[in-house]
Amino acid sequence: MRTRRPRERPPGAKAGKSEEADSSVRVQKLLSAAGIGSRREVERWIREGRLQINGEVPELGARLAARDRITLDGRLVRLGAASKPGDSRVLLFHRSPGTALDLKAATSRAAEQWLKGRGAGRWLAIQPMPPVDGGLEILTDDGTWADKVSRGSHAITVDYVLRVRGPLTDGLMEEFRAAADVEGEPLSILRADAQYGEGLNHWLNVTVRATRSAPVRHWWAARGIIVSRLMRIRFGPVHLSRELPRGHSRVMAPGERSALMHEIEAAPQSRA
Repeated sequence: MRTRRPRERPPGAKAGKSEEADSSVRVQKLLSAAGIGSRREVERWIREGRLQINGEVPELGARLAARDRITLDGRLVRLGAASKPGDSRVLLFHRSPGTALDLKAATSRAAEQWLKGRGAGRWLAIQPMPPVDGGLEILTDDGTWADKVSRGSHAITVDYVLRVRGPLTDGLMEEFRAAADVEGEPLSILRADAQYGEGLNHWLNVTVRATRSAPVRHWWAARGIIVSRLMRIRFGPVHLSRELPRGHSRVMAPGERSALMHEIEAAPQSRA
């Protein structure tokens, strides 16, 4: 199988109009912006030989011209209207704990008007919760936007609400607040408040940074405390409101999008 190299012009040759318009567009960036897949996914498809341009496997970073034909697993990739700048879509979805994230079902209601008369890109979940957990999910068809938010998520504070079962004490809460890792995964607990129940069931409100829900569960399980429910109720400035029922989605408001990007851009860059 031949490998397609990025186009090169002879020294002194001038680029045509179409080449000038597309010379800055790399295949990973274009397909990511169109919601076909994230940049890492596109790179993996290229390495596996699944993605081709004009019948040839491109090199990483290959640039696209207007008439190039892109195929994935032998099927033509149609970018359509989804690749237009500023035309991306973002949804907030309230997922019930214990149910897998069905992107088609999650986006069908709120996106119905969007999809009329235009092509639909692939929906992506940003920092999705594990199937056992639930709450706020953020979905988009813009791979570039998804990558930017995912890379900046290390600086975003997140609120979880937990229902735990077991002998909860003030000492155990203090130990949890001071925890730095569990089973090799980092923990950054900024706040943890308990609402003690009369029996063994209690509710916890937890604020974290750069901490997934799984290590939070693991920390309590290692101490004999069962986490029977874990929900994400805030992602940065974006909140899961009571007005959004379980199993439903809504469009992320422009103000919410602006506030989220402002928080990400204002944060220090990750060392990773």
